Amino acid sequence: MKIRLLPIIASCAALFSAPAFSQSVPLSVVAETAAPAMWRVADADSEYILIGTFHILPPALNWRSEKLNEAVATADTIYFEVDADAPDAAAKTLNVVMTQGFNPPGKSLSSMLEPADAEKLKAIVKSLRLPFAAVDTMRPWNAFLTMSVQFIINKGFDPGAGVDSVLLKESKVAKKDIRFFESLEEQLAFFTGLSPEVEKELLIVTLRDWDNQEAAFDELFSAWTQGDTAFLDAQMNDMMREQAREVYELLIINRNKAWAEELDAALSNESGKGVVAVGAAHLVGDEFSVPALLAAKGYEVSRYDIDESKDAAEIAPEVDLDADMEAGAETDAAADTMENDANETGTSDVEDISADDADDSTASEDIADDVDAATESDAVANDNAPAADAIDDPIADLLNQAAEE
Repeated sequence: MKIRLLPIIASCAALFSAPAFSQSVPLSVVAETAAPAMWRVADADSEYILIGTFHILPPALNWRSEKLNEAVATADTIYFEVDADAPDAAAKTLNVVMTQGFNPPGKSLSSMLEPADAEKLKAIVKSLRLPFAAVDTMRPWNAFLTMSVQFIINKGFDPGAGVDSVLLKESKVAKKDIRFFESLEEQLAFFTGLSPEVEKELLIVTLRDWDNQEAAFDELFSAWTQGDTAFLDAQMNDMMREQAREVYELLIINRNKAWAEELDAALSNESGKGVVAVGAAHLVGDEFSVPALLAAKGYEVSRYDIDESKDAAEIAPEVDLDADMEAGAETDAAADTMENDANETGTSDVEDISADDADDSTASEDIADDVDAATESDAVANDNAPAADAIDDPIADLLNQAAEE
């Protein structure tokens, strides 16, 4: 199985726009503009514009077009995958991860792997500047998600700059009719519910193909900025279709069918305009994509963003992310020194993971208290006091707490 998780996670996992998985690294990204693919779905009295999103983006990237801005401004209703901006989003995510994302005491992640894979795990975690002692306590699904998302963030991508996150905040301010296809718990369940064999295999694939996945991510992001739907479908869906059918059905087919049914009901029973902002993987492909499923139901479906006679490369410039990694070389060198103690000490002396982490660890002496506090504050949450803000640098807190346990 050669499925690559970095591209899939970047475009399918809206839940990682929640603050619980954010640990910013200040690297610059050279991308300036993007023209993501969009579709128009309509019947006699309704029109919806569908945009394939990237949930984590460089803050400086300009992905807004006049046609998209017009669609959002005139929309009565806007659909998103999940409410990752909810006041209790961080608390809910942390609760699921802490209760279902770690192995039983005494069982390490590295002990589940072949020696070569265990060494690769340690090397990748070090390169990502994460404490190995904490990652080594995780279940496979938690480890490959943590590594994959942290890799993307280390490239200078910001969950708060993702298309979904930006449009969701704007829609709340504009008091649009906002609807969500799924809950955070439902999205997390796609991973917590994986069989032990499948989640372990996905981790092993991630480890063994890590270097290729880095290149694949850069190519995928470039294709997204150009609206290259054929490439996006091949990279995000083809490998799952052919080599991991169970995962493809779970993450793509079943969800697309459910979303198409909900949109069918809205189009049939309501009139007006709307926007749908979901991961790009869900909108590309000829058979099970949301646009294809709606076309099969008889709706008028067409590309909205480009002149189909033009090549995708004419729509937006190609983006080269390799330069960004060079810009962060000095940061990586300093971080390697910082993390040496953590990787040599392992689980036997986690209090010495990193002297530089000492200040941050004070915020995570009791992660359960953080979760309880965030959950309790949700009962009185308002726009001025979101519960998610009560958790400072949550991924670092989560990892340090896991190591202590």
